[in-house]
Amino acid sequence: MKTKSTPVRVVALGGGYATINVLKSLKGHIASGRVHLTVIDKNNYHVFHGLVAEMLTGKIQPGNITSPARMVFRGADFHNAEVLHVDFQHKRVTTRRYLDGHQHTVEYDHLVIGLGSRDNLSRYTGVAQNTFRLKSYWDVFELKNHITGILELAEIETDPIERERLLTFVIAGGNFAGVEVATELDEFLEYLTKHYYPRLRYEEMRIILLSGDKTILPELAKRQPRLVRYASRFIAEKTRISVHLETYISAATPMSATTSTGLEFQARTIISCTGNAQPEIFDQWSFERDPVGRLITDATLRLVGQEHVWSGGDCAAVPSPQGGYCPGLALYAIKAGEHIGRNIARMIDGKPLTPFSFKGLGDACSLGRRNAVGHLYGIGFTGFLAFVTWRLFMLKYLPVWNRRIRTMSNWLMWPLIGRDITSIRSNDATQVRERLFQPGQTIYLEGETGNCMYLIREGSVDAYQDGTLLQTLGPGSYFGELAIFNETTRSRTIVATTEVRVLEIQREMAKLLRRHFEPKTIKPL
Repeated sequence: MKTKSTPVRVVALGGGYATINVLKSLKGHIASGRVHLTVIDKNNYHVFHGLVAEMLTGKIQPGNITSPARMVFRGADFHNAEVLHVDFQHKRVTTRRYLDGHQHTVEYDHLVIGLGSRDNLSRYTGVAQNTFRLKSYWDVFELKNHITGILELAEIETDPIERERLLTFVIAGGNFAGVEVATELDEFLEYLTKHYYPRLRYEEMRIILLSGDKTILPELAKRQPRLVRYASRFIAEKTRISVHLETYISAATPMSATTSTGLEFQARTIISCTGNAQPEIFDQWSFERDPVGRLITDATLRLVGQEHVWSGGDCAAVPSPQGGYCPGLALYAIKAGEHIGRNIARMIDGKPLTPFSFKGLGDACSLGRRNAVGHLYGIGFTGFLAFVTWRLFMLKYLPVWNRRIRTMSNWLMWPLIGRDITSIRSNDATQVRERLFQPGQTIYLEGETGNCMYLIREGSVDAYQDGTLLQTLGPGSYFGELAIFNETTRSRTIVATTEVRVLEIQREMAKLLRRHFEPKTIKPL
Protein backbone atom coordinates (compact mmCIF):
# COMPACT_ATOMS: atom_id res chain seq x y z
CA MET A 1 0.00 0.00 0.00
CA LYS A 2 1.30 3.43 -0.97
CA THR A 3 2.02 6.01 1.70
CA LYS A 4 2.79 9.69 1.29
CA SER A 5 6.48 8.98 1.83
CA THR A 6 6.64 6.23 -0.78
CA PRO A 7 7.50 7.53 -4.24
CA VAL A 8 5.27 6.67 -7.17
CA ARG A 9 7.12 4.16 -9.34
CA VAL A 10 7.14 5.17 -13.01
CA VAL A 11 8.76 2.70 -15.41
CA ALA A 12 9.51 3.72 -19.00
CA LEU A 13 10.12 1.08 -21.66
CA GLY A 14 12.54 2.37 -24.30
CA GLY A 15 15.08 5.18 -24.20
CA GLY A 16 13.79 7.34 -27.06
CA TYR A 17 12.54 10.90 -27.19
CA ALA A 18 9.25 10.15 -25.46
CA THR A 19 11.07 8.81 -22.40
CA ILE A 20 13.67 11.61 -22.42
CA ASN A 21 10.89 14.16 -22.13
CA VAL A 22 8.89 12.19 -19.58
CA LEU A 23 11.96 12.58 -17.39
CA LYS A 24 12.18 16.33 -18.05
CA SER A 25 8.53 16.85 -17.14
CA LEU A 26 8.85 14.82 -13.93
CA LYS A 27 12.15 16.31 -12.73
CA GLY A 28 10.49 18.38 -10.01
CA HIS A 29 8.60 15.41 -8.63
CA ILE A 30 11.72 13.22 -8.84
CA ALA A 31 13.84 15.82 -7.02
CA SER A 32 11.26 16.08 -4.24
CA GLY A 33 11.14 12.29 -3.82
CA ARG A 34 7.55 11.94 -4.96
CA VAL A 35 8.41 9.97 -8.11
CA HIS A 36 10.96 7.27 -8.83
CA LEU A 37 11.58 6.80 -12.56
CA THR A 38 13.21 3.69 -14.05
CA VAL A 39 14.16 3.63 -17.73
CA ILE A 40 14.57 0.20 -19.36
CA ASP A 41 16.38 -0.14 -22.69
CA LYS A 42 18.49 -2.86 -24.29
CA ASN A 43 21.06 -0.25 -25.41
CA ASN A 44 22.90 2.08 -23.06
CA TYR A 45 22.81 4.89 -25.62
CA HIS A 46 20.28 6.99 -27.49
CA VAL A 47 20.57 7.21 -31.31
CA PHE A 48 19.90 10.58 -32.93
CA HIS A 49 18.59 9.76 -36.42
CA GLY A 50 18.47 13.37 -37.59
CA LEU A 51 22.20 13.33 -38.41
CA VAL A 52 22.48 9.84 -39.89
CA ALA A 53 23.15 11.13 -43.43
CA GLU A 54 26.00 13.36 -42.21
CA MET A 55 27.51 10.50 -40.20
CA LEU A 56 27.35 8.20 -43.23
CA THR A 57 29.28 10.70 -45.32
CA GLY A 58 31.98 11.59 -42.79
CA LYS A 59 30.89 15.12 -41.87
CA ILE A 60 30.58 14.10 -38.24
CA GLN A 61 32.21 11.30 -36.25
CA PRO A 62 30.13 8.11 -35.86
CA GLY A 63 29.88 8.46 -32.08
CA ASN A 64 28.22 11.87 -32.36
CA ILE A 65 24.83 10.38 -33.20
CA THR A 66 24.85 8.39 -29.96
CA SER A 67 24.35 9.86 -26.49
CA PRO A 68 25.19 7.83 -23.35
CA ALA A 69 22.05 6.75 -21.52
CA ARG A 70 23.69 7.54 -18.17
CA MET A 71 23.98 11.18 -19.25
CA VAL A 72 20.61 11.38 -20.99
CA PHE A 73 18.66 9.88 -18.07
CA ARG A 74 20.51 11.46 -15.17
CA GLY A 75 18.05 11.63 -12.29
CA ALA A 76 16.41 8.32 -13.18
CA ASP A 77 17.48 4.72 -12.66
CA PHE A 78 18.70 3.15 -15.89
CA HIS A 79 18.10 -0.58 -16.39
CA ASN A 80 20.13 -1.94 -19.33
CA ALA A 81 18.22 -5.03 -20.48
CA GLU A 82 15.72 -6.34 -23.02
CA VAL A 83 12.01 -6.20 -22.13
CA LEU A 84 10.83 -9.80 -22.13
CA HIS A 85 7.32 -9.70 -20.65
CA VAL A 86 4.87 -7.29 -19.00
CA ASP A 87 2.33 -8.48 -16.43
CA PHE A 88 -0.24 -5.69 -16.61
CA GLN A 89 -2.45 -7.22 -13.92
CA HIS A 90 0.28 -7.30 -11.28
CA LYS A 91 2.21 -4.33 -12.73
CA ARG A 92 5.51 -6.09 -13.28
CA VAL A 93 8.05 -5.92 -16.11
CA THR A 94 10.37 -8.89 -16.70
CA THR A 95 13.68 -8.13 -18.37
CA ARG A 96 16.55 -10.24 -19.72
CA ARG A 97 20.20 -9.23 -19.71
CA TYR A 98 22.29 -9.75 -22.83
CA LEU A 99 25.18 -11.56 -21.12
CA ASP A 100 23.50 -14.84 -20.28
CA GLY A 101 19.73 -14.32 -20.40
CA HIS A 102 19.40 -13.84 -16.62
CA GLN A 103 16.03 -12.26 -15.80
CA HIS A 104 15.03 -9.39 -13.50
CA THR A 105 11.65 -8.04 -12.39
CA VAL A 106 10.77 -4.35 -12.11
CA GLU A 107 7.48 -3.26 -10.52
CA TYR A 108 5.60 -0.10 -11.46
CA ASP A 109 2.67 2.12 -10.63
CA HIS A 110 2.68 3.88 -14.01
CA LEU A 111 4.07 2.34 -17.19
CA VAL A 112 5.19 4.43 -20.18
CA ILE A 113 5.63 2.51 -23.45
CA GLY A 114 8.07 4.22 -25.77
CA LEU A 115 9.68 1.30 -27.56
CA GLY A 116 9.82 3.00 -30.95
CA SER A 117 9.60 0.92 -34.10
CA ARG A 118 11.70 -1.62 -35.96
CA ASP A 119 12.40 -2.30 -39.63
CA ASN A 120 9.61 -3.97 -41.56
CA LEU A 121 11.53 -6.91 -43.03
CA SER A 122 8.48 -8.25 -44.86
CA ARG A 123 7.96 -5.19 -47.05
CA TYR A 124 9.57 -6.81 -50.10
CA THR A 125 11.54 -9.92 -50.94
CA GLY A 126 15.17 -9.72 -49.89
CA VAL A 127 14.94 -6.65 -47.64
CA ALA A 128 16.26 -8.58 -44.64
CA GLN A 129 19.07 -10.34 -46.47
CA ASN A 130 20.30 -7.89 -49.10
CA THR A 131 19.69 -4.28 -48.07
CA PHE A 132 21.25 -1.78 -45.70
CA ARG A 133 18.93 -0.18 -43.19
CA LEU A 134 19.12 2.87 -40.94
CA LYS A 135 17.21 1.95 -37.79
CA SER A 136 19.98 0.84 -35.42
CA TYR A 137 23.39 2.39 -34.81
CA TRP A 138 25.15 -0.75 -36.02
CA ASP A 139 23.13 -0.73 -39.25
CA VAL A 140 24.25 2.84 -39.91
CA PHE A 141 27.85 2.16 -38.92
CA GLU A 142 28.00 -0.87 -41.24
CA LEU A 143 26.65 1.19 -44.14
CA LYS A 144 29.15 4.01 -43.51
CA ASN A 145 32.05 1.59 -43.76
CA HIS A 146 30.52 -0.18 -46.74
CA ILE A 147 30.25 3.03 -48.79
CA THR A 148 33.95 3.86 -48.59
CA GLY A 149 34.89 0.19 -48.79
CA ILE A 150 32.95 -0.28 -52.02
CA LEU A 151 34.87 2.60 -53.61
CA GLU A 152 38.12 0.87 -52.72
CA LEU A 153 36.88 -2.21 -54.58
CA ALA A 154 35.68 -0.18 -57.55
CA GLU A 155 39.00 1.59 -58.01
CA ILE A 156 40.86 -1.68 -58.65
CA GLU A 157 38.04 -3.43 -60.56
CA THR A 158 38.82 -4.08 -64.25
CA ASP A 159 35.50 -5.67 -65.27
CA PRO A 160 33.34 -2.74 -66.51
CA ILE A 161 30.07 -4.50 -65.60
CA GLU A 162 31.15 -5.18 -62.03
CA ARG A 163 32.64 -1.69 -61.75
CA GLU A 164 29.29 -0.17 -62.72
CA ARG A 165 27.54 -2.45 -60.21
CA LEU A 166 29.91 -1.32 -57.45
CA LEU A 167 29.33 2.36 -58.27
CA THR A 168 25.52 2.15 -58.33
CA PHE A 169 23.59 3.01 -55.17
CA VAL A 170 19.86 2.31 -54.97
CA ILE A 171 17.92 4.13 -52.24
CA ALA A 172 14.37 2.99 -51.54
CA GLY A 173 12.26 5.81 -50.13
CA GLY A 174 11.60 9.37 -51.29
CA ASN A 175 10.83 10.54 -47.75
CA PHE A 176 13.02 12.82 -45.58
CA ALA A 177 15.44 10.01 -44.74
CA GLY A 178 15.79 8.81 -48.33
CA VAL A 179 16.29 12.29 -49.79
CA GLU A 180 18.83 13.27 -47.14
CA VAL A 181 20.85 10.09 -47.61
CA ALA A 182 20.75 10.41 -51.43
CA THR A 183 21.77 14.08 -51.56
CA GLU A 184 24.50 13.79 -48.92
CA LEU A 185 25.83 10.67 -50.65
CA ASP A 186 25.95 12.49 -53.98
CA GLU A 187 27.96 15.34 -52.46
CA PHE A 188 30.23 12.82 -50.69
CA LEU A 189 30.98 10.88 -53.87
CA GLU A 190 31.90 14.07 -55.70
CA TYR A 191 34.20 15.05 -52.82
CA LEU A 192 35.89 11.63 -52.69
CA THR A 193 36.50 11.35 -56.42
CA LYS A 194 37.95 14.85 -56.49
CA HIS A 195 40.34 14.45 -53.55
CA TYR A 196 41.07 10.78 -52.82
CA TYR A 197 40.19 8.37 -55.64
CA PRO A 198 42.11 9.37 -58.77
CA ARG A 199 40.96 6.34 -60.78
CA LEU A 200 37.27 7.01 -60.14
CA ARG A 201 35.23 9.74 -61.79
CA TYR A 202 32.17 11.45 -60.31
CA GLU A 203 30.45 10.93 -63.68
CA GLU A 204 30.63 7.16 -63.14
CA MET A 205 28.51 7.31 -60.00
CA ARG A 206 24.82 6.34 -60.18
CA ILE A 207 22.41 7.11 -57.37
CA ILE A 208 18.89 5.80 -57.93
CA LEU A 209 16.21 7.28 -55.64
CA LEU A 210 12.90 5.41 -55.66
CA SER A 211 9.76 7.07 -54.31
CA GLY A 212 6.52 5.15 -54.08
CA ASP A 213 4.56 8.41 -54.15
CA LYS A 214 3.83 10.88 -56.93
CA THR A 215 6.53 13.20 -55.58
CA ILE A 216 9.56 13.07 -53.36
CA LEU A 217 9.06 14.33 -49.80
CA PRO A 218 5.40 13.29 -49.58
CA GLU A 219 5.43 14.59 -45.99
CA LEU A 220 5.54 18.12 -47.47
CA ALA A 221 3.55 17.61 -50.67
CA LYS A 222 0.12 18.67 -49.39
CA ARG A 223 1.14 21.50 -47.06
CA GLN A 224 4.24 22.87 -48.80
CA PRO A 225 4.22 21.94 -52.52
CA ARG A 226 6.61 24.84 -53.27
CA LEU A 227 9.27 23.22 -51.12
CA VAL A 228 8.84 19.91 -52.93
CA ARG A 229 9.25 21.66 -56.28
CA TYR A 230 12.41 23.37 -55.03
CA ALA A 231 13.89 20.11 -53.78
CA SER A 232 13.01 18.30 -57.01
CA ARG A 233 14.59 21.04 -59.11
CA PHE A 234 17.70 21.16 -56.92
CA ILE A 235 18.21 17.39 -57.23
CA ALA A 236 17.70 17.49 -61.00
CA GLU A 237 20.08 20.40 -61.58
CA LYS A 238 22.79 19.99 -58.91
CA THR A 239 23.21 16.24 -58.44
CA ARG A 240 23.61 12.99 -60.35
CA ILE A 241 20.61 11.45 -58.61
CA SER A 242 18.07 9.72 -60.86
CA VAL A 243 14.60 9.95 -59.29
CA HIS A 244 11.91 7.38 -60.12
CA LEU A 245 8.43 8.32 -58.88
CA GLU A 246 5.58 5.93 -58.11
CA THR A 247 8.20 3.20 -58.03
CA TYR A 248 9.24 0.93 -55.21
CA ILE A 249 11.49 -2.08 -54.82
CA SER A 250 9.77 -5.42 -55.32
CA ALA A 251 12.85 -7.60 -54.75
CA ALA A 252 16.47 -7.18 -53.66
CA THR A 253 19.36 -9.57 -54.24
CA PRO A 254 23.09 -9.22 -53.46
CA MET A 255 23.65 -7.81 -56.95
CA SER A 256 20.45 -6.08 -58.05
CA ALA A 257 17.21 -4.33 -57.18
CA THR A 258 13.99 -5.07 -59.10
CA THR A 259 11.28 -2.42 -59.05
CA SER A 260 7.50 -2.46 -59.19
CA THR A 261 7.69 -1.05 -62.74
CA GLY A 262 9.80 -3.94 -63.99
CA LEU A 263 13.16 -2.15 -63.99
CA GLU A 264 16.23 -3.94 -62.68
CA PHE A 265 19.21 -1.99 -61.40
CA GLN A 266 22.50 -3.84 -61.04
CA ALA A 267 23.89 -2.61 -57.72
CA ARG A 268 25.98 -3.81 -54.79
CA THR A 269 24.45 -1.21 -52.47
CA ILE A 270 20.72 -1.08 -51.75
CA ILE A 271 19.60 1.18 -48.91
CA SER A 272 16.11 0.80 -47.48
CA CYS A 273 14.65 3.97 -45.94
CA THR A 274 11.02 2.83 -45.87
CA GLY A 275 8.83 0.57 -43.85
CA ASN A 276 8.45 0.37 -40.08
CA ALA A 277 6.98 -2.42 -38.00
CA GLN A 278 6.07 -2.42 -34.34
CA PRO A 279 8.04 -4.21 -31.58
CA GLU A 280 7.42 -7.94 -31.47
CA ILE A 281 6.40 -7.78 -27.81
CA PHE A 282 3.20 -5.98 -28.88
CA ASP A 283 1.94 -9.31 -30.21
CA GLN A 284 1.79 -10.57 -26.59
CA TRP A 285 -0.64 -7.82 -25.64
CA SER A 286 -4.36 -7.38 -26.30
CA PHE A 287 -4.45 -3.58 -26.50
CA GLU A 288 -6.25 -1.83 -29.32
CA ARG A 289 -3.95 -1.04 -32.28
CA ASP A 290 -4.22 1.01 -35.47
CA PRO A 291 -3.88 -0.49 -39.01
CA VAL A 292 -0.06 -0.27 -38.90
CA GLY A 293 0.11 -1.89 -35.47
CA ARG A 294 0.68 1.13 -33.21
CA LEU A 295 -0.88 1.22 -29.74
CA ILE A 296 -3.92 3.50 -29.75
CA THR A 297 -4.05 6.08 -26.97
CA ASP A 298 -6.80 8.39 -25.82
CA ALA A 299 -6.40 12.17 -25.86
CA THR A 300 -4.53 12.13 -22.54
CA LEU A 301 -1.99 9.62 -24.00
CA ARG A 302 -3.11 6.68 -21.88
CA LEU A 303 -3.78 3.46 -23.75
CA VAL A 304 -7.47 3.06 -24.47
CA GLY A 305 -9.14 1.56 -21.40
CA GLN A 306 -6.02 1.77 -19.22
CA GLU A 307 -5.60 4.08 -16.23
CA HIS A 308 -1.87 3.72 -15.60
CA VAL A 309 -0.40 2.71 -18.98
CA TRP A 310 0.80 5.49 -21.31
CA SER A 311 2.44 5.58 -24.72
CA GLY A 312 4.09 8.02 -27.12
CA GLY A 313 6.52 8.14 -30.04
CA ASP A 314 6.73 5.85 -33.08
CA CYS A 315 4.93 2.97 -31.40
CA ALA A 316 1.84 5.01 -30.42
CA ALA A 317 -1.17 6.11 -32.43
CA VAL A 318 -1.81 9.44 -30.70
CA PRO A 319 -5.02 11.29 -31.65
CA SER A 320 -4.18 14.56 -33.41
CA PRO A 321 -6.12 17.71 -32.49
CA GLN A 322 -6.53 18.18 -36.26
CA GLY A 323 -8.03 14.72 -36.77
CA GLY A 324 -6.49 11.32 -37.43
CA TYR A 325 -3.27 10.34 -35.70
CA CYS A 326 -0.04 12.26 -35.19
CA PRO A 327 2.84 11.41 -37.57
CA GLY A 328 5.75 9.33 -36.33
CA LEU A 329 8.21 12.22 -36.19
CA ALA A 330 10.73 13.02 -33.46
CA LEU A 331 9.10 16.33 -32.58
CA TYR A 332 5.77 14.63 -31.88
CA ALA A 333 7.54 12.04 -29.70
CA ILE A 334 9.18 14.89 -27.75
CA LYS A 335 5.86 16.65 -27.18
CA ALA A 336 4.11 13.38 -26.33
CA GLY A 337 6.75 12.60 -23.70
CA GLU A 338 6.40 16.06 -22.17
CA HIS A 339 2.63 15.64 -22.03
CA ILE A 340 2.75 12.17 -20.51
CA GLY A 341 5.09 13.43 -17.78
CA ARG A 342 2.83 16.39 -17.02
CA ASN A 343 -0.28 14.21 -16.88
CA ILE A 344 1.37 11.67 -14.55
CA ALA A 345 2.34 14.61 -12.32
CA ARG A 346 -1.23 15.95 -12.45
CA MET A 347 -2.60 12.54 -11.52
CA ILE A 348 -0.21 12.34 -8.55
CA ASP A 349 -1.25 15.85 -7.50
CA GLY A 350 -4.95 14.99 -7.77
CA LYS A 351 -5.55 17.33 -10.71
CA PRO A 352 -7.58 16.55 -13.86
CA LEU A 353 -5.71 15.29 -16.90
CA THR A 354 -5.40 17.45 -20.01
CA PRO A 355 -5.69 16.39 -23.67
CA PHE A 356 -2.72 16.42 -26.05
CA SER A 357 -2.94 19.60 -28.13
CA PHE A 358 0.30 19.84 -30.13
CA LYS A 359 -0.44 20.63 -33.80
CA GLY A 360 3.09 20.70 -35.17
CA LEU A 361 5.90 23.20 -35.46
CA GLY A 362 7.55 22.59 -38.81
CA ASP A 363 9.71 20.26 -40.89
CA ALA A 364 13.07 20.50 -42.60
CA CYS A 365 15.06 18.33 -44.98
CA SER A 366 18.74 18.74 -45.84
CA LEU A 367 19.65 18.56 -49.53
CA GLY A 368 23.43 18.56 -49.15
CA ARG A 369 25.74 21.25 -50.51
CA ARG A 370 24.58 23.62 -47.75
CA ASN A 371 21.01 23.59 -49.03
CA ALA A 372 17.75 22.51 -47.46
CA VAL A 373 14.01 23.06 -47.50
CA GLY A 374 11.88 23.69 -44.45
CA HIS A 375 8.94 25.47 -42.94
CA LEU A 376 8.17 26.89 -39.52
CA TYR A 377 4.54 27.47 -38.53
CA GLY A 378 3.62 27.15 -42.18
CA ILE A 379 6.17 29.67 -43.47
CA GLY A 380 8.42 27.98 -46.02
CA PHE A 381 12.06 28.76 -46.68
CA THR A 382 14.75 27.25 -48.88
CA GLY A 383 18.47 27.31 -49.67
CA PHE A 384 21.20 28.33 -47.25
CA LEU A 385 18.78 29.91 -44.75
CA ALA A 386 16.88 26.62 -44.52
CA PHE A 387 20.17 24.76 -44.15
CA VAL A 388 21.27 26.93 -41.20
CA THR A 389 17.85 26.58 -39.58
CA TRP A 390 17.97 22.81 -40.05
CA ARG A 391 21.36 22.60 -38.35
CA LEU A 392 20.19 24.75 -35.43
CA PHE A 393 17.27 22.40 -34.88
CA MET A 394 19.57 19.37 -35.07
CA LEU A 395 21.72 20.88 -32.32
CA LYS A 396 18.72 21.77 -30.20
CA TYR A 397 17.40 18.22 -30.21
CA LEU A 398 20.67 16.41 -29.57
CA PRO A 399 20.01 15.14 -26.04
CA VAL A 400 23.30 16.04 -24.29
CA TRP A 401 25.61 19.03 -24.44
CA ASN A 402 28.84 17.15 -25.05
CA ARG A 403 27.40 15.73 -28.31
CA ARG A 404 26.28 19.20 -29.36
CA ILE A 405 29.77 20.58 -28.81
CA ARG A 406 31.41 17.68 -30.64
CA THR A 407 29.01 18.00 -33.55
CA MET A 408 29.58 21.75 -33.87
CA SER A 409 33.32 21.11 -33.75
CA ASN A 410 33.04 18.54 -36.57
CA TRP A 411 30.99 20.93 -38.69
CA LEU A 412 33.58 23.66 -38.28
CA MET A 413 36.61 21.45 -38.83
CA TRP A 414 35.79 19.08 -41.67
CA PRO A 415 35.99 21.76 -44.42
CA LEU A 416 39.54 22.46 -43.18
CA ILE A 417 40.89 19.00 -42.35
CA GLY A 418 38.68 16.73 -44.48
CA ARG A 419 36.07 14.12 -43.76
CA ASP A 420 36.31 10.75 -42.04
CA ILE A 421 36.78 8.32 -44.96
CA THR A 422 37.94 5.19 -43.12
CA SER A 423 36.28 1.85 -43.81
CA ILE A 424 36.37 -0.22 -40.62
CA ARG A 425 35.03 -3.67 -41.36
CA SER A 426 34.14 -6.42 -38.93
CA ASN A 427 35.96 -9.73 -39.10
CA ASP A 428 34.29 -11.14 -42.20
CA ALA A 429 36.17 -14.41 -41.75
CA THR A 430 33.72 -15.55 -39.09
CA GLN A 431 30.49 -14.28 -40.60
CA VAL A 432 27.47 -16.35 -41.51
CA ARG A 433 24.60 -14.48 -43.12
CA GLU A 434 21.42 -15.23 -45.00
CA ARG A 435 21.26 -14.33 -48.70
CA LEU A 436 18.36 -14.43 -51.14
CA PHE A 437 18.59 -14.90 -54.92
CA GLN A 438 15.88 -14.61 -57.55
CA PRO A 439 15.07 -17.27 -60.22
CA GLY A 440 17.58 -17.18 -63.04
CA GLN A 441 20.19 -15.25 -61.11
CA THR A 442 23.77 -16.47 -61.30
CA ILE A 443 25.22 -16.95 -57.81
CA TYR A 444 28.74 -17.47 -59.10
CA LEU A 445 30.53 -18.42 -62.34
CA GLU A 446 32.86 -21.25 -63.18
CA GLY A 447 36.46 -20.07 -62.94
CA GLU A 448 35.82 -17.34 -60.38
CA THR A 449 37.70 -17.22 -57.12
CA GLY A 450 35.63 -17.70 -54.01
CA ASN A 451 35.77 -16.80 -50.34
CA CYS A 452 32.56 -18.46 -49.13
CA MET A 453 30.40 -21.56 -49.45
CA TYR A 454 26.61 -21.80 -49.40
CA LEU A 455 24.03 -23.96 -47.63
CA ILE A 456 20.56 -24.04 -49.20
CA ARG A 457 17.70 -23.36 -46.79
CA GLU A 458 14.82 -22.98 -49.28
CA GLY A 459 14.53 -23.30 -53.04
CA SER A 460 16.86 -24.91 -55.57
CA VAL A 461 19.85 -24.19 -57.82
CA ASP A 462 21.29 -25.75 -60.97
CA ALA A 463 25.00 -26.58 -61.31
CA TYR A 464 26.58 -26.22 -64.77
CA GLN A 465 30.01 -27.06 -66.19
CA ASP A 466 30.99 -25.78 -69.62
CA GLY A 467 27.33 -24.96 -70.21
CA THR A 468 26.11 -28.49 -69.42
CA LEU A 469 23.61 -29.03 -66.58
CA LEU A 470 25.14 -31.47 -64.09
CA GLN A 471 22.64 -31.53 -61.24
CA THR A 472 19.97 -29.67 -59.30
CA LEU A 473 20.46 -29.03 -55.59
CA GLY A 474 17.72 -28.41 -53.04
CA PRO A 475 17.28 -27.65 -49.32
CA GLY A 476 20.03 -29.09 -47.14
CA SER A 477 22.58 -29.25 -49.98
CA TYR A 478 25.71 -27.13 -50.01
CA PHE A 479 27.98 -25.83 -52.75
CA GLY A 480 31.10 -23.76 -53.22
CA GLU A 481 33.12 -25.57 -50.57
CA LEU A 482 36.03 -26.91 -52.65
CA ALA A 483 37.08 -23.48 -53.87
CA ILE A 484 37.83 -22.47 -50.29
CA PHE A 485 39.00 -25.82 -48.89
CA ASN A 486 41.41 -26.44 -51.76
CA GLU A 487 42.23 -22.80 -52.59
CA THR A 488 41.10 -23.24 -56.19
CA THR A 489 38.74 -21.43 -58.52
CA ARG A 490 35.05 -22.35 -58.82
CA SER A 491 34.57 -25.56 -60.80
CA ARG A 492 30.88 -24.96 -61.58
CA THR A 493 28.45 -22.19 -62.47
CA ILE A 494 25.54 -22.04 -60.00
CA VAL A 495 22.20 -20.55 -61.09
CA ALA A 496 19.07 -20.13 -58.95
CA THR A 497 16.13 -22.04 -60.45
CA THR A 498 13.63 -20.73 -57.90
CA GLU A 499 13.70 -18.01 -55.30
CA VAL A 500 16.43 -19.48 -53.12
CA ARG A 501 17.49 -18.66 -49.57
CA VAL A 502 21.00 -19.70 -48.62
CA LEU A 503 23.35 -19.33 -45.71
CA GLU A 504 26.56 -17.70 -46.93
CA ILE A 505 29.45 -19.06 -44.84
CA GLN A 506 32.75 -17.21 -45.03
CA ARG A 507 36.06 -19.01 -45.59
CA GLU A 508 37.41 -19.34 -42.02
CA MET A 509 34.03 -20.26 -40.57
CA ALA A 510 33.60 -22.94 -43.24
CA LYS A 511 37.03 -24.36 -42.42
CA LEU A 512 36.18 -24.36 -38.72
CA LEU A 513 32.92 -26.22 -39.38
CA ARG A 514 34.75 -28.72 -41.57
CA ARG A 515 37.22 -29.52 -38.80
CA HIS A 516 34.33 -30.33 -36.47
CA PHE A 517 32.03 -32.02 -38.99
CA GLU A 518 34.36 -33.61 -41.54
CA PRO A 519 32.20 -35.00 -44.37
CA LYS A 520 32.95 -38.47 -45.66
CA THR A 521 32.77 -37.33 -49.27
CA ILE A 522 32.78 -33.93 -50.87
CA LYS A 523 31.34 -33.56 -54.33
CA PRO A 524 33.15 -30.83 -56.27
CA LEU A 525 30.84 -27.99 -57.22
